[in-house]
Amino acid sequence: MRVEVIKLFKDGPILLHIGLRRMDRTSNIIHSDTLFSALSDVLIKLLGEKRFDIFEKKILLSSVFPGLRGTSRDILFLPMPEIPLKPEESVELEHKKYKKIQWISLEAFKELIKGFDREKMVIEFISPEKFKFLNSRILVTVPEFAEIGEEINFMDTLLEPKVSLSRDSQEPNLYFQENLELYPIKTSLNKELVPFLYFLKAKDDELNSIFIPVLNLFIEEGIGGERTTGKGIFDSYQTEEMDIPDRGDFEVTLSLTFPKREEVDNLIYYQLVKRDGFIYYQKPTGLRKKTHFKIREGALVKSPYLGENIDVSPRRDMRVISYGKSLGFKFS
Repeated sequence: MRVEVIKLFKDGPILLHIGLRRMDRTSNIIHSDTLFSALSDVLIKLLGEKRFDIFEKKILLSSVFPGLRGTSRDILFLPMPEIPLKPEESVELEHKKYKKIQWISLEAFKELIKGFDREKMVIEFISPEKFKFLNSRILVTVPEFAEIGEEINFMDTLLEPKVSLSRDSQEPNLYFQENLELYPIKTSLNKELVPFLYFLKAKDDELNSIFIPVLNLFIEEGIGGERTTGKGIFDSYQTEEMDIPDRGDFEVTLSLTFPKREEVDNLIYYQLVKRDGFIYYQKPTGLRKKTHFKIREGALVKSPYLGENIDVSPRRDMRVISYGKSLGFKFS
């Protein structure tokens, strides 16, 4: 499948606040339904509701993941797949470290799934010497690590002091809000590394007349909470194209998905994510979406697995679409 890689850049650190149903917590990933909602809001503001139906029908997106620039080619990171690991006895001590991995580079991911045993439904490391830990949460290939030269961290949670007022007493209440920060670093070898965010979109030239102007406004409008303070805002974007496999008996999902009824039996390894929150339609509405559950990114499923968008409106006279289609990396 031909996909576009849309990379989002900001001068200096990237700050994000993606709420987890409470003001003081933030998610470390922008799910595909959050991305879809932000793009849809910009679309309606820019082009009106008439173009939304074709956009909703044809768009196929991944979630938003981190990337790193500063080596010979940009490093793209994916969520660690939900596939059990069965290392060789010689690397048993390393197994505990692998359990802590949250992100894996695209190149390391390709290498890792080569060791998938379709009978046992586990990954057996075919060559552990090909992997290196960029830090305790990120796995890369040996050549990628060699270019960077040392262990680094470019992504962390930042605590920001906030004050809220009680509705009853009007007394101030101090609390600390989590924000996700991706920050540029310079290694001990003076190599400058710049983080960015990116997402994948299935290539569809018929959507360009809609998607390109929406993307241009999207980076200014931003995504997530507290955008008036600069969080979730970007200065520029770049696009490139690449191919991901579109044939195979299995696939690892790269988006938050809602399986069709007939696809439930295709789920092998997965985690559920609770989704709810308030409806924003050009402005806050005060209405909450229907609570529902989706399959987290990185799930292992049998192919084909398409997923579907669902209506989460609490009222019959209002249509609120939550994105649930699957963009997956297929393999056998």
